[in-house]
Amino acid sequence: MPFPKTRWFKKENIEKTMDYPPRNGDIIITSYPKTGSNRLQYIVLQIISKGEYFPSFNDCLYSKVPFMEITGPEAIDNMRGLRMYRNHYRYDMVQKNPKSKVLYIYRKPEDTLISWYHFLQSVREEQINFDEFCEDFLEGKVEYGNYFDHVLSYLSHKDDDNLLLVSYEKLHANAGEEILRIAKFLGEEFYQSLYNNELLLEKIVEHTSFDYMKKNLVFTLPHNKPSEASADESEHVISFFRKGTVGDGKRSLSLDQLQRLQKRVVETIKDTGVLKQWLDE
Repeated sequence: MPFPKTRWFKKENIEKTMDYPPRNGDIIITSYPKTGSNRLQYIVLQIISKGEYFPSFNDCLYSKVPFMEITGPEAIDNMRGLRMYRNHYRYDMVQKNPKSKVLYIYRKPEDTLISWYHFLQSVREEQINFDEFCEDFLEGKVEYGNYFDHVLSYLSHKDDDNLLLVSYEKLHANAGEEILRIAKFLGEEFYQSLYNNELLLEKIVEHTSFDYMKKNLVFTLPHNKPSEASADESEHVISFFRKGTVGDGKRSLSLDQLQRLQKRVVETIKDTGVLKQWLDE
């Protein structure tokens, strides 16, 4: 599987975290890139802290919810109490523990493609040909590989007790209901604290909305190419929150590109509930 072409993704960290054994009670957020995992991690943080904990984006990335491929296992080992971390690995690429809790979020492929394209341009700091990227996405030749195989690797384990599948579109359409479902999965005490406190649920819905997160969270990284960084500007701001809408892909892809994408969905995600959901919405 190809990994992002940036200097923050080190081979050593990737190899170590793929072999990392989860502990009992660990909460693991996983997804293909640009399918909603950043929002999901803040939802979980808000649920377990009863709406009190809203760390900066960089704090989340490196220490509060370590992004395994960047931080390596050391950041996870340094955590105390309830451990929560995230990755973009396929199901078959990581170690398992049935007593950990895994949340996987997925998104319609055309919207994922568009969001991934714009984000990669930002982190690579270069112009990417859209038509070429679309072809590479269809063939699974982009960072993190084939999107359809990635989703299918988790869908095939949908009945596992310690795995919760979260639809980006359902979360977008009915955040309150989905947040309650996530809380139920995390534990009865978390569910009851929201179910019995409508104001707390409304607070979490607001604080994890796309607009609120876009306004209040800023993510900075060193320039991908150090020579481009001036003495006055050694870091640049990355926008994780561009639009957050449903349907941007249909508006951005050509008819031919969209039809080929949908054909690939039918071929790969057949015989799953997700197929009908993706094609009907």
